[in-house]
Amino acid sequence: MADAQTTQGLLKGAYDTHVHSGPDVLPRKFDDFELARRAQERGMAGFVLKSHYICTADRATLVRKSFPGVEAFGGLALNNAVGGLNPIAVDIAGRLGNKVVWLPTVDSANELENVAGQRDESKLPYWMGIAREMRAMGIAGEWIEVTDSDGKVTDATRQCLELIAKHDMVLATGHIRPVAMLPVVKAAREAGVRRIVITHPEFPTTLLSIDQQKELQKHDVFFERCFTTPQSGKISWAHVYENVRQVGVSTTILATDLGQSTNPYVDEGLELYIGRFLDAGFAEDALHNMVHTNAASLLN
Repeated sequence: MADAQTTQGLLKGAYDTHVHSGPDVLPRKFDDFELARRAQERGMAGFVLKSHYICTADRATLVRKSFPGVEAFGGLALNNAVGGLNPIAVDIAGRLGNKVVWLPTVDSANELENVAGQRDESKLPYWMGIAREMRAMGIAGEWIEVTDSDGKVTDATRQCLELIAKHDMVLATGHIRPVAMLPVVKAAREAGVRRIVITHPEFPTTLLSIDQQKELQKHDVFFERCFTTPQSGKISWAHVYENVRQVGVSTTILATDLGQSTNPYVDEGLELYIGRFLDAGFAEDALHNMVHTNAASLLN
């Protein structure tokens, strides 16, 4: 069992690049200020605020002003609520000082195909209730693809990538199809995007093989491996550990994806995650890289 003093020490100065806080349209365990207060008390360096529906750059600015020393970063997910692959939304977010732009998540064709017809309510995504209500009202919007039928990046996607590069934001792959990730990463590099993160490569709908990860790794990307994926039983802990061993610590970021009402707080979850990796035989300096150094490099 990992020593509490060690896990607490590694939590200090750590970043969480994937947090779902309130206010949100979904029930959340904590709001931005409670998140920041707990991060400040535990000595965490900062976090990225993620919403599937709105830009959080303005909220992040208020958090930074209210909690000196806490680095809060905003994010934008390119779902239908902001117009999908909408260059105006990307440009406005960049002007607001936004840090991370996710390609479609809840409105990704890949994600929606995978949950269509799912009858086991316990396995449905947290946001499915809202999606059903919108569909019932006839306002669900389109299923968004980032590549065309030939596997080429669409013009709308490319335009968004160019604006991400213009404002020096981080590109996160969201819930796009695994086969679309390499074309998107290549197009992002061509557009001048400097920092790219592959969003939870162990998640069922975005699951990547070791070979796929190693191919993406050639393009200098980070892999954001989230606590909630193995914690909720979507994949085994052993699978996550093996992926990190095979692909490497230097390109791995450990994040939580927390915020759900029934789950731990971010600081608690990240500390548990650190302890899990220590118990699996990873060295302290490896954990430091995965929760401090790599995230700091991604967030610049």
